[in-house]
Amino acid sequence: MIIKYLGHSFFTITTADGTVIASDPYGEFYQYPRRRVRADLCVISHHHHDHDGMDSLLGETLVIDTPGAHSTEAGIRVTGIPTKHDERDGALRGANIFFVIEADGLRIGHAGDLGHMLTDAQARRIGALDVLLLPVGGYYTIDAKTALRVRERLSPRVTVPMHYRTAFDEEMPIAALDDFLALAGEAPTPMPLMRVTQADIGQRAPLAVLSVQEA
Repeated sequence: MIIKYLGHSFFTITTADGTVIASDPYGEFYQYPRRRVRADLCVISHHHHDHDGMDSLLGETLVIDTPGAHSTEAGIRVTGIPTKHDERDGALRGANIFFVIEADGLRIGHAGDLGHMLTDAQARRIGALDVLLLPVGGYYTIDAKTALRVRERLSPRVTVPMHYRTAFDEEMPIAALDDFLALAGEAPTPMPLMRVTQADIGQRAPLAVLSVQEA
């Protein structure tokens, strides 16, 4: 499996058989590169403009944007766990879906725009994760402090931060990645992508930073 970060909450996950899974594509957003990415499957955590830019995707893409259990012809299992976009039960920004993607013997969690600490019930439904894609920038999502609490609660083997301020969105009122890394006390070297298998996941460092892919 190959995981690439395209910025904001947009990732591609390419499985061993070449199936491409996209998450929360942003479309036209600040100064991020405009994307045209082939995807067989796309998960959308909520329908805000910076997370459902389907014009970024090429091909016949199966879209999953609802809670519950979903299976695909490629043998990929997707489970959507209902959460909220804020700490006021969605009153400010609405609902959010935390997706768990099962492929290649791995369980990948994409938290979308999670806006609160997970409940015990939500954490149980999410279950054990190999990789957690976690927002850390605050304001629209959980901040760095709460992100560390979520990480501790879920205990994934590897955490990949997302949804933080970068050079592509300097006007956005969210924190930079350094805030999260300082609290975490970790400083991983950014990687252009992460290649991971069921056999080697246990050898990975617990925190991975992925550079935003060039256009």
